[in-house]
Amino acid sequence: MTNIVTKREKFDINYIYIIYIGLLAVFALYFAGIYEDIICEIFPINPFLHWHTGLEFVTIIISFTLFIITYYTYNKNSRLRLLFFSAIFFIVGVVDFLHTMNYDGMQGFFSESSIPKATTFWMLSRLIMSFGLLIACSIPYNKKSKINRQYILLISIVISCIIFYLGTFKIEVFPVFFIPGVGLTKTKVYMEYLVMLAFAGSAALALRDYRKTGDRVFIIFSTGLLLAVFTEAAFTLYKSVYDTYNLLGHIYKIGSSYLIFRAIFLYNLDIPYKQLKEARIKLKSHADSLEDIVEARTKEIRSTHQKMMEDLEYARLIQQSLLPPKELLLHNVRFISDYIPCQSLSGDLYQFHQIDEEHIGMYIADVSGHGISAAMLTVFTERLMNPVYRNKEINVVPSPQRTLNYIFSEFNKANFPDEMHIVVFKAIYNIRTCTLEYCTGGMNTTPILLRSTGEVSYLDKSHGFPICKFDAFFQPDYQPASLTLNKGDRIIFFTDGLADGFKDSGVFNVKDLMKLVEANKFEDSILLEANLQKEIRKIINQKSNDDDITYFILEIM
Repeated sequence: MTNIVTKREKFDINYIYIIYIGLLAVFALYFAGIYEDIICEIFPINPFLHWHTGLEFVTIIISFTLFIITYYTYNKNSRLRLLFFSAIFFIVGVVDFLHTMNYDGMQGFFSESSIPKATTFWMLSRLIMSFGLLIACSIPYNKKSKINRQYILLISIVISCIIFYLGTFKIEVFPVFFIPGVGLTKTKVYMEYLVMLAFAGSAALALRDYRKTGDRVFIIFSTGLLLAVFTEAAFTLYKSVYDTYNLLGHIYKIGSSYLIFRAIFLYNLDIPYKQLKEARIKLKSHADSLEDIVEARTKEIRSTHQKMMEDLEYARLIQQSLLPPKELLLHNVRFISDYIPCQSLSGDLYQFHQIDEEHIGMYIADVSGHGISAAMLTVFTERLMNPVYRNKEINVVPSPQRTLNYIFSEFNKANFPDEMHIVVFKAIYNIRTCTLEYCTGGMNTTPILLRSTGEVSYLDKSHGFPICKFDAFFQPDYQPASLTLNKGDRIIFFTDGLADGFKDSGVFNVKDLMKLVEANKFEDSILLEANLQKEIRKIINQKSNDDDITYFILEIM
């Protein structure tokens, strides 16, 4: 049987704040009810007017301060809720001022003061405040806006002027909210209940924002709105505009305004500056420890670089292990080779070895690029070359042409980038017939043939296409060629790092290489390679080679 464990959320201690303020407000109303007979005694007009005017001006100052904060911070964060706040607090500040100046017993403001005017302005202020905040709180707190704030200010001024005109000169358009000697009308009480409901809804929306963000500012804001509910409750109970319930309502109003002010001030000014201060402290701390951080990062980089260089050295040794010995004698054929990479890893590859008692295979290849990617491609090339040297079932050595066709097919099956390619020169020497059969796969250099008689020519009778991703367009036709070699004949196989007939970007240009060969055409392969090596070293000591230099010399003994 499965045990079901009910998880209970841990009580959020921040809710104690709103509970505490709510209980204080309840107790105030409760004690006011107990001592109702005493509370309902009418205060002298002059002291009450002083208290009332002072309390109202505190809330008016708070309203205009909130207007300034929200209006001028809107340009910094473009939050739509702030734009609504600025309009609400501007209009409420103006209407509260009109309420204060028209309170019974004041000197009047553009017209004689009266209870109906003061009560009407009060009710309009509370309706605008409650429903304005309800609309504002229903807007997501982080919703952005592109509305020009000046338009909202202009609308707020127009609405304030309309309210001033109607409340001062056309008071009859509004319902009666207070009857002297009788008290509040039902309309006033019902409207106060409606205002209470709107404030309660706003408080609930603020608590929703707190649950989403965990920001304590929304707790303070919702507490101010809750206190606004008690403000309206007090103003449903007074019997005279000079009694204690009226005074208690104004005290609630100041508490509510202060908490709303504190929440908006913290959210828009205090908290961002605190965050800026913390950021500056962190920045200073990072600046103070920058030297240590740089040293630590430098050590990490050096360690990583050292590891990378070690890995490259291992890769270089592995790649060079694929190459044949520098000097090798197979039957009556001598090979002498050299390999000078421009980086740790090379894109060149060559090989010569005994296929069987009658055949010696050889090739030289150059892959696209340099470094790690090129080295990986040389390994791929070496792997493809080996399996096709001999078909044991029918006892036939695959021709160079067949080998290149096979490599082209396998390369196009592999998942290489389109820009990668291989150029290769493949040859097989028949020891018995003294015939060299060869085929080029787009090789951009041509081997040089030195006859024992002193004649110099090229192995340029074969034509072929580079090994690349091109099988979707056509199948290349590799055309082989052959020649007979005699004792003393030599052939120089090389990549474009030694000499490039197309760009002259090798160590030698083609003309200089041919001059060097002509000068050494009667030397054997050992002396020929030594003189070639001497000239290469002389040049690369003066300037670094930008490409891999690879070559080998074949000599018939």
